[in-house]
Amino acid sequence: MELDVNGQRVAATTPAQVGEALARANTLPAFELWATAPTGATLCMLRNGAHAWLMYIPVEGDAGVRSCGDATRIGSADYVLGNGQVDTYPLSWCVAVEQCLSAVSAFLHSGGDRPESIVWLAS
Repeated sequence: MELDVNGQRVAATTPAQVGEALARANTLPAFELWATAPTGATLCMLRNGAHAWLMYIPVEGDAGVRSCGDATRIGSADYVLGNGQVDTYPLSWCVAVEQCLSAVSAFLHSGGDRPESIVWLAS
């Protein structure tokens, strides 16, 4: 498994390393995180303060799915990507930060399965 936080590769081979890496990421107020499984499946988490959302791509080239939060939530949030680019996404895509981190952990521990704890919507 590969884990990248803000463009920096992080060790995530053992359950202990995954836990430590996610705990460190949780101390950051904003980040772009990519987890990649040996199968090629990827999970992206974008965080800006209390706002966070996920994107799951089962195979390269697939549009994938994104997290679905409260569909009635109005507004958007800016996210700074690892390369410094700023993208804006709807708050309705957001789920709790802890729920996102738990989904990343589940993805890494399962070898790349789509986390079932998240409601997903096709991109």
